[in-house]
Amino acid sequence: MLRLFKVAGAIVALGAASAFAAMPASAQLSPEEVGAVMEDQGYDVEFTSLEDAEGPAISSFAGDLQFLITFEACDEDGEACELIVFRCGFAMDEADQPTLEDLNAWNTENWGKATRDDVNDPWIVLEVNTVGGLSEDNIIDTLMWWENLTTDFSDFIGYEP
Repeated sequence: MLRLFKVAGAIVALGAASAFAAMPASAQLSPEEVGAVMEDQGYDVEFTSLEDAEGPAISSFAGDLQFLITFEACDEDGEACELIVFRCGFAMDEADQPTLEDLNAWNTENWGKATRDDVNDPWIVLEVNTVGGLSEDNIIDTLMWWENLTTDFSDFIGYEP
């Protein structure tokens, strides 16, 4: 009986391997192409550079909230980046800033990483691995998730623009 399970498992594994081998690789979108997709979706896009980013950065808005997208782990030309990082910071009065316990509660129960900067203002960060490719459909879907995430986080911390 055990031998039957091993044979069946091997057949399933071979079938899965051949199915994955048949899947085409997604194209790798350049930072400029990501910006073009964003513009097509109605976002204002401004390319900028940041000292702490390896590649270019995009500044844009999700509703009233300004955010940055940085391109990380890039080749020497600032292309073929393996990671895209969405970041949104919230300047708040010290008395209104969420506690570390609040941010940890967010991180335990939600997607996106809550953190704070050197003056304790809260930030929400979303890292997107692009190894193996990034399609236009994927970036559009990620932007939708990002807008929802920034709105939910803004509500969670009680931010009012």
